[in-house]
Amino acid sequence: MMTPKEIASLQGTALTNAFVEHFKAWAITPQCLEILNELASKVVDVTYDDELKVHFEDYDKDVVTITFGAAYEGDFQETPFQVPESYKTVVRMHNTIKFGDGIPEYVELYGYDGEAPYSEFMMEELEGDEERHQGFCDAGQNWGIWDHQRKNALGEPVMIIADHGMTVADCEDFPEQDTIAFGVGGLFIRMMKEFIYDDTDYGWG
Repeated sequence: MMTPKEIASLQGTALTNAFVEHFKAWAITPQCLEILNELASKVVDVTYDDELKVHFEDYDKDVVTITFGAAYEGDFQETPFQVPESYKTVVRMHNTIKFGDGIPEYVELYGYDGEAPYSEFMMEELEGDEERHQGFCDAGQNWGIWDHQRKNALGEPVMIIADHGMTVADCEDFPEQDTIAFGVGGLFIRMMKEFIYDDTDYGWG
């Protein structure tokens, strides 16, 4: 696999192909790969300065940026919850991900902090259950959380977009995961599509 610095040196078709190849590990279903190729068609430029910054042309023909940080290279603790394998795949490539300027407007993954996935999920305020719910990503003023007592098609905890104005019990599962086994990498591919295409099927509220 090419390094982020090597990817940033490319242009044109070589760049779009390298983008797809770089993130292919996240695209574990044909549907994921189809979306990834759609995203590649919107890549304008890639820069690298300790972080990989991918610049896309969005639905308004403006240039927007998603910033991917360095890889997590440490170990994972399996308590109080087992860390989903698809999450490990993501953070072992990029332990931080920031859409645009990140929160409070857009998605921001803070990554694994050596003990657990870090998130500012408001467990008490949203009436979450510490024995089943766990935040793993901030999404605007909302959060990506897992329900460890339910499984999706991949056999991993169900992913929920927890709305700051609702209780967890009233929030909906992220769409399609009951029939398509896409995992956390596929989740980010779909949220990237929402960010670039304004695709409301994959909105984070």
